[in-house]
Amino acid sequence: MKRFVTLMLTLAFMLTIFSYVSAQTAGDFRTKASGNWSSSAIWERYNGSTWGPVGTPPTGAETTTVLAVDSVYVNVPVSISGSLVQQGIIEPLDSLTITIADGGTLQYDRDAGGVPQCIWATGSTMLITGVTSTAPEDRDQDYYNLTFNTPGLLSNLNMNLNNNTIGGDIRVVNTNAARWYLTSAEGNGSSTVTIMGDIIVENGNFSSNGTSNAFTTFIVYHHGNIIVTGGNFSVSRGSQGSGTGSTRWYFYGDEFSMSNATTQNSNPTNAWFVFAKQGTQKLTLGEGNTLTALPFEVSEGTTLDMGSSVLAGSGIVMVDSAATLMTSLEGGVAEIFGATTGTVTLSDGSGYGFNGTAAQITSTMMPETVGDVIINNAAGVTLSQATMINGLLRLISGVFDNTINFTLGPNGGISYEGGSLVITSIESNALNIPESFYVNQNYPNPFNPSTKIHFGLPKAAHVSAKVFNLLGQEVADLYNGQLKAGEHELLFDASPLTSGIYFYRISAGNLVSIKRMMLIK
Repeated sequence: MKRFVTLMLTLAFMLTIFSYVSAQTAGDFRTKASGNWSSSAIWERYNGSTWGPVGTPPTGAETTTVLAVDSVYVNVPVSISGSLVQQGIIEPLDSLTITIADGGTLQYDRDAGGVPQCIWATGSTMLITGVTSTAPEDRDQDYYNLTFNTPGLLSNLNMNLNNNTIGGDIRVVNTNAARWYLTSAEGNGSSTVTIMGDIIVENGNFSSNGTSNAFTTFIVYHHGNIIVTGGNFSVSRGSQGSGTGSTRWYFYGDEFSMSNATTQNSNPTNAWFVFAKQGTQKLTLGEGNTLTALPFEVSEGTTLDMGSSVLAGSGIVMVDSAATLMTSLEGGVAEIFGATTGTVTLSDGSGYGFNGTAAQITSTMMPETVGDVIINNAAGVTLSQATMINGLLRLISGVFDNTINFTLGPNGGISYEGGSLVITSIESNALNIPESFYVNQNYPNPFNPSTKIHFGLPKAAHVSAKVFNLLGQEVADLYNGQLKAGEHELLFDASPLTSGIYFYRISAGNLVSIKRMMLIK
């Protein structure tokens, strides 16, 4: 029996060696002993069939492997534009660092140990492949791209990032049944991580943290997109939810998409994603998801377009005042949250948009007092309950069936941009009728790419609103039609225009006001 075990171990070792050798290409380097990087005596090179001695050390443009039994001391400046595979020890000397150049990769192909201090250039990659049960030391660095492909991972581990910036993308390929976290913290401590690129989860388990301490705080500032096509991507794991600990993942990217994946949350009352971009973001929930909990907040100034996505699970949802939620679902706001068991808070003054292709209703889940309302559905949208609109009603496309009436609040107005109303006589706040005609300076100004123009009518009038360039050429027709007495607001979207000075002209009957504005892109 002993001889059989020995034979099997020998065969396994030979298979490993054969696999390693067969993976080599001509020109690759590997160590044959420990020593300084600059010493050619510690290196050998593959010529396509065999390994042989070299006259000079690797330049960094090749695939260079430090084998598990060896230690290499970096005693000269080294720049890796190829691939440096670390199975043993790599240690810079005399305050030297290794530069991982554009297109270069440091492949950490071992368990435990330590990551050498590196300068991570734009386009470089830290590829973690060999970690199984113990995370390496000195892993808290400012990487550019960071990739996890650890099919042998046996323990939940974290990268220990704090006040670090990931300049590019984070890709999760495989984590076995265990998890990778961005960070951790001691009790009552906190960690902050900034990510400039995308989060791409193909498989495995990934989260901001997995603390077992209920008094920790984690903040992520994320400027790229989130693209999840498998595995588990969650805002917080562990048991942080039993105390005052909190997690906020501030998302500034354009799109958060998830399909064939699972998401959950260990802190049901104080951990969530925050859609925080000043502008429009998309949340796309595709097929095959298990939405155990996807908590999120839509912050002031953000428009979250959920398209046909339907939320499920126990995650809390908050739509702040002056935030806007868009949907293409026929059932409107209520259909978004029909399968949600968590608390949904839709603040008074929050806005709602309807951009489907089939007829939609707003639903009675929409608050009775709202901010902006956007109607952009050629098939039409029907108001489901009496509503006060205290922002801008944008009629972009289709008929807004207001048989159930709405009232314009003190700051309410209508922008006719191609859509229409069933009933054109709209109630306005009687206290909001100005004594004389006025046009305010647009806000913001300067602006990019949109701004609002607020004006007041002491009595009903035919109103024309146009925008001109410095040559006097008309570049936009914002409104042309009858308006009732009261305060009104128009939205000017200058996305197609170039930076420069423009003039807007508002006429009401025989009264005219012209003001200047500046577009800066």
